[in-house]
Amino acid sequence: MSDTQTPSSSRSDFSGFIDALVEIMRSGVRPDVLEAQRVLLQRLANQGDVFPSRIPAPRNITEIGGYLNLLESAGREDIRMSAVASALGVAGPSPVAGFLADAVPVGFIDAANDRPAGPAQPSIPPMISIRADFYAPLQSVKTTLHALGCALPLRTHRPILPTNLPDSSKASLTGNPILEPLGRCLEVYPGTLLKDPATDPLALARPASLPTEPFRLVARAVDDGEAVAEEDWIVLRASASSVVTDPPVAYRFQEIAPLMSAAGWMHPMPLMQPASLAQRGTLTQFQNLTGLVADETSLGEELALLYPPAAIARSALSAFTGWIWDGDSFVLP
Repeated sequence: MSDTQTPSSSRSDFSGFIDALVEIMRSGVRPDVLEAQRVLLQRLANQGDVFPSRIPAPRNITEIGGYLNLLESAGREDIRMSAVASALGVAGPSPVAGFLADAVPVGFIDAANDRPAGPAQPSIPPMISIRADFYAPLQSVKTTLHALGCALPLRTHRPILPTNLPDSSKASLTGNPILEPLGRCLEVYPGTLLKDPATDPLALARPASLPTEPFRLVARAVDDGEAVAEEDWIVLRASASSVVTDPPVAYRFQEIAPLMSAAGWMHPMPLMQPASLAQRGTLTQFQNLTGLVADETSLGEELALLYPPAAIARSALSAFTGWIWDGDSFVLP
């Protein structure tokens, strides 16, 4: 029996390939994939059967040559090359291929944010900007919290490269001034904790049964299930100028740090408790240092993952692209 595929099996394999390609394009989150989606849709609209040709299909090579000569004399080399490709049955040059020149390997994408009920809800942005390579692990954390009846409203800074740097930053590039444009900083949204633990979606608390344990960031389970066990917690409450400790009260709180740590997000060190509503300490902040290899990763490599070359060249970081990560900061090698 011949191993040659029948036409029907070939069509089936091709259909399966197209389905897989469509699924990849549909579910892509990287900026280069999203840009490719846009290019593909534009090309289908401009060159596919959406706008059928009013010129009948050529009947022989002479008619094809006539069309090609006509396009050449009209100076439409772009359309002429597409016509040649169409006659040969191959993919032609993309008229918008140049738009992919500034696509970056990783970049930033918009991710849905949690907006739990409470006084802060109107100001919580529905979307946040997140590095594309950090998107899936963070979504896994949020899925786990949602299943427990909890929410994690976050705030990120816009992915913009700095136009200037403080003099103190030029000895070594460390902390938020450098990690924020690299998409490596998150914080819980202000106003969602430290006010009223009975209604706030988040809190800084410790179990009453563990008096020597430090305070930690927790999320309040708001559904009627029992996925999160109820126990007595001591909670911090803040004002504009101070912080007080509430007496033990029974809450159903889920610790957040272990879940975030598994996704690569850690509290900045050293841990600092809040001093007021405005000074919330480091328990409300997260940093992600995954992929930064000490004595190997350069700032230029990191920037090239996220921004096009022209944007890097215009920024205050252009003079530091050769600096190397030492485990704590980027330093002159």
